[in-house]
Amino acid sequence: MAIGKYLTSPAVLGAALGAVGTARRAGGMPRDWRRFIVWGVWLGGLALAVASVAMQDQDQEFEVEKKSR
Repeated sequence: MAIGKYLTSPAVLGAALGAVGTARRAGGMPRDWRRFIVWGVWLGGLALAVASVAMQDQDQEFEVEKKSR
């Protein structure tokens, strides 16, 4: 796996830049469990973006295999 495909993916870049908005939102919140929920949702979105980039090669192989049948 090349790290370049993660760094150039719009999904990963958008999710990573979402940390700015999340930090602004969490900064104005009281220090309780809701702050952890906000960061958890952001982290989940970032994980989904990274997973989607990781699965792109398998998706392309599946499409090629499906067309060859």
